[in-house]
Amino acid sequence: HSLLASSVIMGGVFSALDVAMGNGKLTPRGVASYAGFIYAYNAIQCPMEEIHGRRSALHNVFAGGLMGYFGVQRGHIGIPFVDPTLFYRYPSLKPQTVAFAVYGAMGGALAMVGGKPI
Repeated sequence: HSLLASSVIMGGVFSALDVAMGNGKLTPRGVASYAGFIYAYNAIQCPMEEIHGRRSALHNVFAGGLMGYFGVQRGHIGIPFVDPTLFYRYPSLKPQTVAFAVYGAMGGALAMVGGKPI
């Protein structure tokens, strides 16, 4: 079961969930976007496990945080669970930094639910 195949499958699942929530239509581009994000996330996270010689949810936090930071910085993704007015109320907060925290927390939470130790 390859990284590419699982990324494409999960990209399809996430894209279908997006459509089910009323966010557009199921398109190859949407599936490819999700699949690319998942593939890049795993491509960042997996070598960290090899380098450190153990599995750790912190690797997922870092990988998720990086994906969130650069995705928001480049305007490819938004920040879930965050009210956009937050950045008007607190202008010193940068969207990229908040994205790192949110996506890192999601990556870490999913890793721990999956049984990875910290």
